[in-house]
Amino acid sequence: MQIGISTASLFNRCDLEDTPPLLASYGATVCEVFLNTFCEYEEAFAVLLSGRIRQAGLKVYSVHPMGTQFEPQLFSLYHRQREDALAIFEKVLRAGQRLGARYYVMHGPASLGGAVKNMQLSRIGPIVNALCAFAARYGINLAWENVSWGLFHHPSFGPALYEAAKSEHLFFTLDIKQAARSGHSPYAYLDAMGDRMVNLHLCDYTRHNNRLTPALPGKGRFDFGRLREALIKHRYTGSAFFEVYSDLYDTDEEFQASYDFVKTQLSF
Repeated sequence: MQIGISTASLFNRCDLEDTPPLLASYGATVCEVFLNTFCEYEEAFAVLLSGRIRQAGLKVYSVHPMGTQFEPQLFSLYHRQREDALAIFEKVLRAGQRLGARYYVMHGPASLGGAVKNMQLSRIGPIVNALCAFAARYGINLAWENVSWGLFHHPSFGPALYEAAKSEHLFFTLDIKQAARSGHSPYAYLDAMGDRMVNLHLCDYTRHNNRLTPALPGKGRFDFGRLREALIKHRYTGSAFFEVYSDLYDTDEEFQASYDFVKTQLSF
């Protein structure tokens, strides 16, 4: 299993186009590119970034946009919202294609505690099918990620969505900290995703009075050794990405030590 780094781990520490040599300096050979905003979806930026990624000797496995900017509108009842959102979605796909990405990490609409209407699987399943087909034209598959505030906050949503969408281009991303925030074991999500899981986001966390606080891997309470055994049991063949909030560390040395810890714990 390749263990790379998400550019999200360097958010606001430098501009996205300056991250490739830093990722390479930490020892990464594969990365997930987090596109932060609309200007980073444009073709000219994708050309610039792809050149710098090649120069750094990196490969891009997945792209992850700031989905709250447009993904909820992909599922809107209003046709103009859907059309505008689809145009942005296509820009991200074009950028992903330019970067050589295989997967697009999607959050989808927020659930807002169940207050969001018109998100029945019978309605959104065909929409997801169409989005998967659209992405496949660019050689990219959707990898829907579990997030505590989104539709995929319960493990059962994954297989239910796959059944409703009926697309072989729909896969899943497991996020460890988001599983914990949702109040479910990450292994419940791992079981639910099954062989449709193609991506893994790695972070750590602590709990105090039922409050979860993110932490650098190796600085929290998560058992990465147990995760390794579960991934082996599931015969996981995808990649994993060190994806931490950039305010969790102060120095390059802290970042490097945590990344090295993850590679040691999860290598197989």
